[in-house]
Amino acid sequence: MPFILAIVLTFLTLRFHPFPRPSSPTSPLSHDPQPTTIPTPQAIIPKQNSDTDPWGVAIKIGEHTYKIKVQNDSAMGTPDEILQALNNLRARNNVQQLKKDDRLCAYTQSRAEYQNSLGKTDAHAGFTNYLQNQDGFRKLGFARVGENSSYGYILSGVHLIEFVYMQSPDHNANQLDPTWDHGCTGTSGYATNLIFATSPL
Repeated sequence: MPFILAIVLTFLTLRFHPFPRPSSPTSPLSHDPQPTTIPTPQAIIPKQNSDTDPWGVAIKIGEHTYKIKVQNDSAMGTPDEILQALNNLRARNNVQQLKKDDRLCAYTQSRAEYQNSLGKTDAHAGFTNYLQNQDGFRKLGFARVGENSSYGYILSGVHLIEFVYMQSPDHNANQLDPTWDHGCTGTSGYATNLIFATSPL
């Protein structure tokens, strides 16, 4: 019998605001496109797939979080393989290619390693904290940054991009957003992380 895994996906897009807003001095981030205060995300523990969960269907289990039932591949795709699979998908949809950036690559790898150590995604808590409280926009060098994260399986690059992230409308919107022009991916154990960026600072 194939090994069935509970896969948790999370997505988020944040925008840099260079000047503090008087009405919300401690919340300089917004969901794109409308400015709003972002609540601190809570880590979400993957729910177990029930025997009746359909294969390959993304099921929403939290504000930014989905689960999906898939089968393991023999090996996890490398970060370069995953980025190539993502750019292939974007090319088929007439969307510009994502260019690698060393700062994004280092950050996305650290995110994958952290979430693998947790044994789950952190529902963007670390991503939000880095951008909001650690001068992350300037450290990464971009004014608009998005993240897709997952935990719970071993998949090739194509299967990750097309069988998992593409099945969630929110994650796929990040994958195919035509405004993104830079990106990178990271993997560690059962965790994957994709960072998207645009508008260099």
